[in-house]
Amino acid sequence: MSGGDPMPPTATAAVPMYPTGRAPASPRSAKARLALVIQMLVGAVGGFYGLQWLDSRVGGLDVGLLFLGLGALVVMTWLQIVAHEAGHALAGALAGRRFVGAGIGPLQVDRGAGGRLTFRWARGIRGIAGYAVMLPRAHEPRRRAAAYILGGPLANLACAATAFGLWHGLADPAPLVRVLLAVTGAVALLLGVLNLVPFHSQGWNSDGYNLLQLWGRPRHWQAVQAVQLAQASALAGVRPRHWPAMPEASLDDLPPPLQASVQAMRLIVALDSGDADTARAAATAIAGLWPAMPDGQAQGGAVMLATYAARTGDRALLAAWRPYCQGGLMDLQPARLWLDAEAASLDGDLPRARDLATQARAAAPRIHDRAGQLLMGEYLDQLEQRIAAQEHQQPAARPPPLPVEA
Repeated sequence: MSGGDPMPPTATAAVPMYPTGRAPASPRSAKARLALVIQMLVGAVGGFYGLQWLDSRVGGLDVGLLFLGLGALVVMTWLQIVAHEAGHALAGALAGRRFVGAGIGPLQVDRGAGGRLTFRWARGIRGIAGYAVMLPRAHEPRRRAAAYILGGPLANLACAATAFGLWHGLADPAPLVRVLLAVTGAVALLLGVLNLVPFHSQGWNSDGYNLLQLWGRPRHWQAVQAVQLAQASALAGVRPRHWPAMPEASLDDLPPPLQASVQAMRLIVALDSGDADTARAAATAIAGLWPAMPDGQAQGGAVMLATYAARTGDRALLAAWRPYCQGGLMDLQPARLWLDAEAASLDGDLPRARDLATQARAAAPRIHDRAGQLLMGEYLDQLEQRIAAQEHQQPAARPPPLPVEA
């Protein structure tokens, strides 16, 4: 079977591939609760003495300046998030990475394989205020990965140093200028230091945690590198069947999000090469990991499982996963349109299937990697051939199916 052709239907009802409830938030441990109390106390004491210090420096902090400072605090927090992600992007570009997408709150931007930027307004990703996705084009030394990770915190610390430098360097600045410089320096310093502390937030890792994993866990780094090499191949337009192999050893010691990424690469390769058994095993693994995936990645996992269902002609499985495909870090709209077209075709609603296929083809340039565009083009070609065959009451030509394990 050629990699572009659909696989034969499989008895997925006997396999645990259907979505289960998202993992509930785990209760805070006593240590976590104590850390939260300490943070609140430190923040309250620091804020009190910070205001006292600022009041002494500006010669009296009146109500107007206080409210302006509070407003500047909100604005500067978001500006420093922008600076943080811009720092990641700049460091990634210097390290030879390719910009794929970024988001600040609900504003998201994606870069298609042709280089065109697409802006969209979507709900924010829980657990992170901003993100930048930069993918290496080929094998990347560990020091370059570390430089990319450090780019964000260093950008914040550079802003803090600049603000405090101006504070001390300007000759008799106005009280409002002092307030703005103090707020900028404090927020930038806080974000820069906080992001260097190793911690998790709703499934996402801080930059400090990623640095620890990069240097302290060889198996973790090997898995990350394998996924990145596959992604680099996709960016270059290499078919999945020719991507570098994924790790063969057990993945149980890796974090669930990283396990899911490895299994997603395996599923894409198996679908392209027509390996039904490996595709089913990878899809089953992704379904088992899905409840533990963070917001942003979980939607991509749902798309992968819905894709598996569409390629095997399993209408029930496709219907089960399709509602979970909304959102995500990257622009998944082309995939969603194609999935809906496949569903309409399986339902026999041929006009709707053809209309959705046309929309999916128009949206395909928004796919960020050339391999993804190639596969989407093949999927749409086959779908349109099946629609035409259905319209003429002729069975669509299919190659002999692979043997499928019962």
